[in-house]
Amino acid sequence: MNPLPQISRVAIAAGLPARYLYWIGRSGRRYLFTCTGGTAISDFDSGIAIAVAGGEIVWIGDVGMLARMPRSARPRRAEVYVHFLASTPAERRAVIDDLRPERQPLRLAA
Repeated sequence: MNPLPQISRVAIAAGLPARYLYWIGRSGRRYLFTCTGGTAISDFDSGIAIAVAGGEIVWIGDVGMLARMPRSARPRRAEVYVHFLASTPAERRAVIDDLRPERQPLRLAA
């Protein structure tokens, strides 16, 4: 089972439905993510980033990992969302584990 997104009702009311999504983990917990451009990812110090393609998470991890990743290694044609509400490394690890798809697509090493 892959985590599923839900549009925030507050975002819809504000006229911003595509930018803010809740992703629901295997535990049933909801995590609010904000859509950001792939180039803007380097502006963030800490948090969780997900790359989404075809409505599925194809990459998840620490924002810093994605920011340091060479452009050629980043998921292609993916939207990037960030989550900043997990404030400690342990909380971020728990969110990543909860949202990580059971079967992640394989990627070739460069």
